[in-house]
Amino acid sequence: MNRVTIMCSKGPIELSEFVEELYAISEKANRALKELRAGLPTWIEKETYNKMQISLWIYDNIEVNAFCHYENGQNYIALSVGFLTMLWREAEEFVDQDNLALVIKISEENKKYFKDTLFFFMVNFTIAHEYGHIAHGHLKDYACENNIDERFSAMENISDEEKKTRNWNIQLREYDADSFAVAVQSMLFLQQWQDDIKVNLANFDVMFIANYLCFRTFAENTGRDFSNYMTKDIDEYDHPHPGIRMYYSSIHYSYWLIKLHGESEEVLTILESGSHAVMAYEKQVLETNELRECYYSIAYTAKGVQHLMSLHNGWQELVDYYNQYAYIPIEKMECIDSMLTSLDESGSFIGCI
Repeated sequence: MNRVTIMCSKGPIELSEFVEELYAISEKANRALKELRAGLPTWIEKETYNKMQISLWIYDNIEVNAFCHYENGQNYIALSVGFLTMLWREAEEFVDQDNLALVIKISEENKKYFKDTLFFFMVNFTIAHEYGHIAHGHLKDYACENNIDERFSAMENISDEEKKTRNWNIQLREYDADSFAVAVQSMLFLQQWQDDIKVNLANFDVMFIANYLCFRTFAENTGRDFSNYMTKDIDEYDHPHPGIRMYYSSIHYSYWLIKLHGESEEVLTILESGSHAVMAYEKQVLETNELRECYYSIAYTAKGVQHLMSLHNGWQELVDYYNQYAYIPIEKMECIDSMLTSLDESGSFIGCI
């Protein structure tokens, strides 16, 4: 097995090509990693990919984490064993829920396939997210110190204002990396496109649910607490709320599917189905009665919508700056002036802003 040691700010980290067989997750994880390594060169043009010198690794740690790192002309993506284990646990627990049939009906013979597919899409999205950080030049920003780590890290000896500025800049980079990952997922989905709309609906729902579980896993296992999101300033967090990430991901899925496959009735039905599946899951399966407990629904409040618009518009202001460092051109999009608001702070339906 190939190994390499990199030097991060916290010290040296040994990276491995595969998960050691002593871990229960090894077979599933290594199969997914092998498939994903084969796919990485297809995400961008071959010449650019070769220039990036990017590689995918594992490191032996039980913490839930993923990171990207630049050192001596090489770009590294690394996932912890703890993170892969947690993703598989999320996939298993999701499929094995007794009342999941209220929203999604899965036959006994299809449960293993559903778990494997969820796990693959979660790992794929995470790798594509880190890949996005690299491709769009985030690591070359001096503030990142050649490393972007997904775990929460408290900053000491800086003022509250400096901390909020740092948090917001991190959120903007996370928004962009998520957007890149959605583009990759969209192309993967379209490669599986079939003439049967039922198959396309099922494939997209699984992928969309995988995004939801991925965001939820990071929110709940990397030291971040979003339970008081509605009463705190958005820049008190160093990552966007998982519901906000879901909402803007759905917008980017719409952008890519319509751009690449046209604005047909079938495409619109598929896009609507993904959001409906997640919202129905939170409401009917998890039985979340309070808005603060609903990751996805909270994005449709006035605060959630304003947060999303601020992320999108704020990133457009940074596109020219990061294009100096990016391996591929970053597309600048139009700013968003207004969006629909569906829920008030109590979770009741309202009008728009």
